Amino acid sequence: MNLKKMIWVMIGLASLGLGYAGIFIPGLPTTVFVIVALWAFSRSSVRLHSWLRSIPVFAQAVEQADHYHKHKTISKRVKLIAQTFAWSSVVLILLTLGISWSLLFVFLAALSCSIFMLKTKTK
Repeated sequence: MNLKKMIWVMIGLASLGLGYAGIFIPGLPTTVFVIVALWAFSRSSVRLHSWLRSIPVFAQAVEQADHYHKHKTISKRVKLIAQTFAWSSVVLILLTLGISWSLLFVFLAALSCSIFMLKTKTK
């Protein structure tokens, strides 16, 4: 495997890890990270791309990702849920931990989610 494909695999695995964490941690939007992971795996590994699509816990996120891939839109419901949890997490971290590296990470994740949602058309 060449270096470029290895980088895409690492991006895909990191996104998948964040997507998995997003199942349990409010503020990390699972669907967005699954979209990124599928995109990265499509550029690097057919086997990993197929594997991700077969994981039952990601079935709904993969369905949303397929819709995004086909139509370049995200439903209003998914956008609302993702934004609500993302920014609620920022507030929760701020209130519980104060200014910290954790807050910076969650803030950047929420900001990335917001930018992605603003740039994506609503279904």
